[in-house]
Amino acid sequence: MQEHRALLEDETKKLFLGLLIAVYIGFGPLAESIAQDCENISILGAGTTSGNINSMTFFASSANSNINGYITAATTVTLGAFCTVTSDVTAGTDFTGCDNCTIKGSVSSKGNFTSGANSIIGGNVTVGSSFSSGANSIIGGNVYAVGSVTLGERSHIIGTLSCDSGKITYGRGASVGNTKYNNDQK
Repeated sequence: MQEHRALLEDETKKLFLGLLIAVYIGFGPLAESIAQDCENISILGAGTTSGNINSMTFFASSANSNINGYITAATTVTLGAFCTVTSDVTAGTDFTGCDNCTIKGSVSSKGNFTSGANSIIGGNVTVGSSFSSGANSIIGGNVYAVGSVTLGERSHIIGTLSCDSGKITYGRGASVGNTKYNNDQK
């Protein structure tokens, strides 16, 4: 009886391993195709992984999306919560990153910039209008804003903050490496 049970367990393990390999082989190419570069994509679903994104209109990603590359959109860029981008983001108008987003590169937005709480931008941020960071956010580089700047509580800009309007609001515990007021405004 024990010999029969051991044989049955061994056959079950082989069957399970075979199914696991079949699933991996079957879905492997699908996962690779999802991570390819995407031309003229506007929406990336929740939990999806993609390569570089180029959109002739807007771009929006749902929560837990990963972009292994850059994002360029003609208008707005909106990133859902817990999204990751491994390179730069360029928005033709506004940029919005929800809570817990990570962008390893820089962000350029011709309009407003808004980041959610606990967000991390590894590079510089260049904003054609207003800049607003959520609580506990970190900008690893410099920030240049034409309009007003609002730093959330305990937010940090490691580099220099340059502000044309001279209107800077610091949340409790927020810090900036250096502040530069442009156009002789203070």
